[in-house]
Amino acid sequence: MKKNSSGRSEEARPKRPKMRRPVLRKEKLVQAAKLALSEMINFSPETQPINISTLARKIGVTRQAIYNNSLEEVISEFAEMQRKNFSIKTEDAAIRRHLDERFEALKKENAELQKKLDGWIEKWATIEYNAKMYGWDADKLFAQMPEPQRRTLSFRKA
Repeated sequence: MKKNSSGRSEEARPKRPKMRRPVLRKEKLVQAAKLALSEMINFSPETQPINISTLARKIGVTRQAIYNNSLEEVISEFAEMQRKNFSIKTEDAAIRRHLDERFEALKKENAELQKKLDGWIEKWATIEYNAKMYGWDADKLFAQMPEPQRRTLSFRKA
């Protein structure tokens, strides 16, 4: 086993290939920025606002690269379009859709519970019918049980 300068064996930790960021310069950077901005337009301006730092993070470049390619005006145009496209009506529609889905799920759950209840009612009706057929009083079948006798034996007291 070979040891490196730090005293560790080289076999203990295999080297990983370095992940390189794609090189985006000039036209490729502008195209990548416009593509990312067109995707970001559909998101809420409150949760994912369009600005230079979010765009830089999204496409994996520095903010300086965006400034060097004069993308500030393009970013401000897309940010304005995002604010116009994503209005309160859109948010309300999303919330409404969520509530409609929840309403449908609750209706489905209600139907399942109703089926279970009908099954229990049918079982109770069967018990009462059988009690009448055998000459038992159904009310006495469901009478409360007497209290258990829990007295202590006299020789255990000490």
